[in-house]
Amino acid sequence: MKNKSVASLFAFLFLISISACGGSSDTTNTAAPNNENTDTSVDEELDTSAEEEAVTPDEQEPLSLSPADIGEQFGDAVWEVATDGCGTESGGSSFAIAPNIFITNEHVTGPDMTPTLISRNGDILEGIVIGADKYLDVAVVKVSEPVDLWLEWADPDELREGEQVVSLGYPAPYYQFSVSAGSIISFLRDGSSRIGIVSDEASDYGSSGGPLISEIGQVVGVVTQEAAEGGAQLLGESFTYSHLGAFIERSIEDGIAVTETCDGYVYGTNIIADYLWDLCSDEAYWACDTLYDLDLTVLPVGGEYTDFGATCGDRVETEDYCVDLFESSSPINYGDDPNLDVLYNECAQGNGDSCDLLYFASPGLDGEYYSFGLLCGNNEVDTVFCGPYVTGLIQE
Repeated sequence: MKNKSVASLFAFLFLISISACGGSSDTTNTAAPNNENTDTSVDEELDTSAEEEAVTPDEQEPLSLSPADIGEQFGDAVWEVATDGCGTESGGSSFAIAPNIFITNEHVTGPDMTPTLISRNGDILEGIVIGADKYLDVAVVKVSEPVDLWLEWADPDELREGEQVVSLGYPAPYYQFSVSAGSIISFLRDGSSRIGIVSDEASDYGSSGGPLISEIGQVVGVVTQEAAEGGAQLLGESFTYSHLGAFIERSIEDGIAVTETCDGYVYGTNIIADYLWDLCSDEAYWACDTLYDLDLTVLPVGGEYTDFGATCGDRVETEDYCVDLFESSSPINYGDDPNLDVLYNECAQGNGDSCDLLYFASPGLDGEYYSFGLLCGNNEVDTVFCGPYVTGLIQE
């Protein structure tokens, strides 16, 4: 996976997605983590000192756990995800929230609606995706057999900046079970709701979909992406139950397997990605980079599209942007690229799909191409996107 920073693009699209979709819940279940073999909470098991003053369960203060304790006690609820959909192998992390229900990222499962889950002890479970949302970047997976340990959600309103957190997962480059400690830096908000957490634990590719856990062993968020750099530290974003809960509970209640499709993952199934693929094939290296970054937008795009962009059109294996590797430039303003000029002119004439294509194809966030496509050719519109094509894709 290339180490490319696309935080500003994803942040903007994330704000769009928040305004475009409703359905969040402030109701959380803050009970202690569960174990199928006992009715006693973890906190109660730890508090066994006969010398301490007896207290009722309501009076008992939760114990703060060390990162090592968290990894030891809750690691069996965190499983690696392995996928192989539409010819693309990938993976990440997941965690159980019920005996037969796991949570991960939508970008982890991708087109594979039957992912394989692997425990840190090597146990294997076959899963079925019963809910996947590109906007929220969350997937709900039902497994074939019940597990013994699962986790509980924290109440986001009870969290504090500076509070210690731990991420559990299977990060790159070793993809082995890992425990990474950090702290809450700040909160992402939608109105008064804390929808996300910015933290500084060392999560990496492969950690996606795993849990970010509080000092008392509750899930404060689903590890989703790297965000902006904070000094020398790369920060990460995890999304809370307030943001994801309504969709997760609805998916569990419906329990309907998501239909598997390769649309958006192979050439010929997405007009926008096909457009960039063709330009990338013709040595427009800025288009290769834009194609690679498409899977970080609200578009349901990935698979061989992402691979083609990542390799600069099947030319090289690189960790750099293609424009840097081949020392080429990126078109920003009208007149820089004849292909984007055509889209600009069609957008100016009221073609909404051309405006949307111009917006997604533009390699920069501050040029005329990007701004003109974003504003639908400076026309007033009542929808987030200008034309029916993108609108239909993200509503499916």
